[in-house]
Amino acid sequence: MREDSTHLRRPIYGGFFADPRRIALRALCGAAAVICFVAPATKAFALWDDKLQLFVEEKVTRDDNVFRLSKDVDPETVGVSSRGDTYRTTSPGFNLDVPVSRQRFQARYAWNTTRFDRFTDLDFDGHDARAAWLWQLGNDASGQLGYAETLALASFANTQSSTPDPLRTRQAFFNAAYLLTPRWRTQVGVSGLEQTNGAPAFQSLDIKVLDTDIGLSYITPANTSVGLGARSEDGRFPNPGNFGDDAYHQSSLGVTADWTVTGASHLSARADRVSRRYAHVPQQDFDGYTARGQYDWKPTGKFSLAAIAQRDIYPFLDIGSSFVLVKGVTLRPTLGLTEKIDVSGIFDYSIRDFLGGPGLASAGVQGRVDRVRSATATASYRPARNVTFSMSAQHEARSSNVVPDPAATPPVLPADYVVNVYSISARIAF
Repeated sequence: MREDSTHLRRPIYGGFFADPRRIALRALCGAAAVICFVAPATKAFALWDDKLQLFVEEKVTRDDNVFRLSKDVDPETVGVSSRGDTYRTTSPGFNLDVPVSRQRFQARYAWNTTRFDRFTDLDFDGHDARAAWLWQLGNDASGQLGYAETLALASFANTQSSTPDPLRTRQAFFNAAYLLTPRWRTQVGVSGLEQTNGAPAFQSLDIKVLDTDIGLSYITPANTSVGLGARSEDGRFPNPGNFGDDAYHQSSLGVTADWTVTGASHLSARADRVSRRYAHVPQQDFDGYTARGQYDWKPTGKFSLAAIAQRDIYPFLDIGSSFVLVKGVTLRPTLGLTEKIDVSGIFDYSIRDFLGGPGLASAGVQGRVDRVRSATATASYRPARNVTFSMSAQHEARSSNVVPDPAATPPVLPADYVVNVYSISARIAF
């Protein structure tokens, strides 16, 4: 990894004015800001009768441990001379929501460009896109058909490396629900996920997953429901590297419940029995249960609280293709101080058991346990309906039972870290 001493220093704002695209975006932001503050604060610009919304966002972030290194690790071990950096992200895009009779077509796209002050090798252009058809057939059948794609740098928290890894995630999905009677509803769904790593060192973690699920629920007159659900998941790793084919099949059967306890509280829960079988690595097979419950409480129009408890399989999107069981709790309070100012928080504690994945048994990673504590506070100010300023602060700490081995190939580094991340942003929609 090259440092800023090996690059020509960028002009002001890390090259903002040196990039023609950013010049145009800055001009757009400035012009939109002037119009927004001149226009009445209670009205946003209507494009295509409010079906189309354009936006641009500028965000500045300070991260004091970009590569999530342990305090016991010299940054030069991974080829850098510093832990922290400041970076800027510019993100223009649009949201589209078009009702047609009883159908609804939705789309969103955000292009983002990130530029670092110090770690310029991490400069990156990515995107986040989604399109969906929310279909309705008669009064009894409804569902969604859609596609989503993201391109972003993979988290450094799970790689212990300074190598940037562009991670592309594609997902196509279809689901349908049908009211067999006023009290009985059936649901079916199928989705395909593909995740590819841009860095050659991590391409053995590329994965393709096919998901199918089916469910049957009973709905009471009070709109409480209870049901049964079955799910099947088939995954394969197209680039298994030195560890051979590590394809797997996973099946689960469980119960679901959804209950509006009072006018101010709501409870949803699911519990499943899960079985995972690997094609050629039976030592990674898993049998166990997963469960997730969420309680939403909104005692007033200004305050709400979501409490989540889970024992679940960590999503591929967050952790790569390793098989990780996460047990933890999360609290998400939100408070509207005034009509224009909101504050919110996310407090999370989780235990993550690494149970399998491509090459994990051979690499000696199976049996790893991490404990992660995270707290995030965010404040948002909306001087006008279409203008939002935000600032946030996050503190995260991880401990792990990983035993360091600097002599290994590649070296095994301590997996614990502490990081503080601060950001400010401005978003204009029109």
